[in-house]
Amino acid sequence: MYSLKSSLSALFLITILGMGPMSNAHSSASDTASETSASAGDESGSQKSVEEIAREMTNPLAAFWRFDYEAQHKNFQGSMPGADDQSSWAHYFQFTMPFREKDGKGFVFRFSLPYYPDQPVYWADRGYAEWRLRQQDPTDQEGGFWAPTHAHTDAVTFDLVYGGVNDSGRILNYGVAGVLPTTSDTSNGRQQFILGPAVNIGKMTDWGVYGVLFSHVIDLIEKKDKGTPDTTQTTLQGYFSYDLARSWQLISNPVITYDWEADSGNKLNLPLGGGIAKTFKIGNVPVRLTAEVQYFVASTDRFGPDWLYKFGLSSIIPSKHTRH
Repeated sequence: MYSLKSSLSALFLITILGMGPMSNAHSSASDTASETSASAGDESGSQKSVEEIAREMTNPLAAFWRFDYEAQHKNFQGSMPGADDQSSWAHYFQFTMPFREKDGKGFVFRFSLPYYPDQPVYWADRGYAEWRLRQQDPTDQEGGFWAPTHAHTDAVTFDLVYGGVNDSGRILNYGVAGVLPTTSDTSNGRQQFILGPAVNIGKMTDWGVYGVLFSHVIDLIEKKDKGTPDTTQTTLQGYFSYDLARSWQLISNPVITYDWEADSGNKLNLPLGGGIAKTFKIGNVPVRLTAEVQYFVASTDRFGPDWLYKFGLSSIIPSKHTRH
């Protein structure tokens, strides 16, 4: 099973990494001239307005040297005894590093370091975190109980994509997304190297931005003798912003997940909601603050999220390419 997964993912990765340079190799002479002119314009340091920056920051894979911090508070629900009484905090520290080429396109690498101070885990014969409860029901065991646990480096995620935004405002990136086996405790993390294709499609308009970042990942390598259940998951990260006056925005960033390995009724998590964002500058550094509330109109039956509250802070490192 792992050999087939490994072969397919390796083939996809080789194809993706090979497409970027090939697309440039077939550019015409006139294209090259226009790209050189555009690059010269970038290096001149022309300034974008705060409103333009706010709009571009809606794109989760925009080509910025960028730092994002997000705090998330969840309330849970479910059929398990005590599920409705559970809640959690999570903190995410995310870094985006673009490597742009002269035509405005290029590679973007993004990774996120999570910190979970109080994740609810159901303890029976072992710890059952939310992801494990989708596949296994431990309530037939006597003496089970809920207890908060913490984790520092569980589920470090990353994206490596190629693409950008064209003159018409179309957003297109394609590459890979993955999760690293950085945890040491299977009560929290999966202890698997997880990888799969990722595509980011969206549109920048004169009123805002909308799009979706799609990924489909599977487990390729597992730490020895850990016995973690298989992983096959599809994620749709939607993003939307509508411009208001003075660089305020209405926003919505739902993350929809579908766990193909889960039991019936425990596969889909679908939140709906929105919030507000404000972008401003501290000196030459663009800063964006966000706040959102989301309700899960579909949540896993056994144990899953009910309400989600998100608070974010993003900052961009000014450069000649982003022209801030």
